[in-house]
Amino acid sequence: LSFLRVLNLADNSFTSTIPGEVGMLFRLQYLNMSFNLLQGRIPHSLSNCSTLSTLDLSSNQIGHEVPSELGSLSKLVILSLATNNLTGKFPASLGNLTSLQKLDFAYNDMEGEIPYDVARLRQLVFFQISQNGFSGVFPHALYNISSLESLSLGGNSFTGNLRADFGYLLPNLRTLLLGENHFTGAIPITLTNISSLGRFHISSNNLTGSIPLIFGKLPNLWWLGIAQNALGKNSFSDLEFIGGLTNCTELEFLDAGYNRLGGELPASTANLSTKLTSLNMGGNHISGTIPRDIGNLVNLQVLSLETNMLTGELPVSFVKLLELQVLEVYTNSLSGELPSYFDKMTQLQKIHLNSNSFQGRIPKSIGGCRNLLDLWIDTNKLNGSIPREILQIPSLAFLDLSNNVLTGSFPEEVGKLELLVGLAASDNKLSGRIPQTLGGFLSLEFLYLQGNSFEGAIPDISRLVSLSNVDFSRNNLSGHIPQYLAKFPQLKNLNLSMNKFEGSVPTTGVF
Repeated sequence: LSFLRVLNLADNSFTSTIPGEVGMLFRLQYLNMSFNLLQGRIPHSLSNCSTLSTLDLSSNQIGHEVPSELGSLSKLVILSLATNNLTGKFPASLGNLTSLQKLDFAYNDMEGEIPYDVARLRQLVFFQISQNGFSGVFPHALYNISSLESLSLGGNSFTGNLRADFGYLLPNLRTLLLGENHFTGAIPITLTNISSLGRFHISSNNLTGSIPLIFGKLPNLWWLGIAQNALGKNSFSDLEFIGGLTNCTELEFLDAGYNRLGGELPASTANLSTKLTSLNMGGNHISGTIPRDIGNLVNLQVLSLETNMLTGELPVSFVKLLELQVLEVYTNSLSGELPSYFDKMTQLQKIHLNSNSFQGRIPKSIGGCRNLLDLWIDTNKLNGSIPREILQIPSLAFLDLSNNVLTGSFPEEVGKLELLVGLAASDNKLSGRIPQTLGGFLSLEFLYLQGNSFEGAIPDISRLVSLSNVDFSRNNLSGHIPQYLAKFPQLKNLNLSMNKFEGSVPTTGVF
């Protein structure tokens, strides 16, 4: 096989190690052994394959250090070692690979600083070392590689500021992923010089200052992730950047959540690109109302405005958000009645309206959300009875009605929620007996019914062996404490206090 030029063994189930004899294939130009179960180390003998242009060993279980001998493969164009168990430092010898266009070391356990030798890789287009343990300041060597189009350093321990002239030094970037590091300072306004920039992600760092208005000058921007920093000054001007983003007609993803942004959401929020699928402004200090025309964002799938200081009602235009899957507005000061149009929003999977001041009855229309997984409407001022319709959503996994003013009995239809994992209706004014149909929830882990006026005996829940937390306290329950509760293997927390139980208390298990 000494004349072999192409060897593609990708996407199989090969185990063991890469044989050192592969280095005898000295005419080899293409070697792809990705997506296997290979272990051991990268053989040093690969350096004998002097004509190799592509080396792809990604998605295996290869460990140890990257051999410095790979730096002698002067014809190498693509080097992909991503998603392995590689350790050690980035070999300085790789700076000799002056023909290299793609380098991917993502998802390994490498560490240390990036050597300045990398600056010699002037043909490099794709550089990805995300999800490792690399450290130091932003690698100065990279500022010399103006050819870079995709740069990913996310999930490391890089520190320091980004240079003010960042955008002038790397003008051809299309993708810039710097999230999950320890970068400080401001977002460079020279990013406006990178007209090709489509995806910019720098969430989960320690950035400060204002969000610059320059993003509106990036015509190709489709992803902007700047969440979980310390951006903004809790000022009325913090959200001015949104107005500029209305020029970004390709924008699909905007996440500025969990910063220090103050002020009100401008009306221009509703004029963002209709391609927008995810809008996250949660965890800030935003006040005022939700923009009236936010329903113009007709392709929105995720809307997260939680943990702010929003007031007013949910806009009527929400009814146009037919693609919405996640609605998170919990922990605000929203009020008014819950709208009746939820049955039109059939794609909804999560409704998190808890910890507000909503009042009135729970709308039956929520029962039309047949894909719903979570319904959290606890800690409001909702009254009336529990609608049977919401207890017939086949997909429902978590239902929280706690801390409201709900009255009447708990409908037997709750037994139709066969996939339920968590049920909470504590601290209401519910009465009557706990439904016997609760005994069919074989997946139930959390059951909170405390602080009501339930009476009678605990129903037969002996089949609910997945339960870990149960609270029936502060009711009018009577009869004997079921002995089988002591045998529940997962039960960690059980509260039956302040009831009218009699007889002996079990002495094993959680007791």
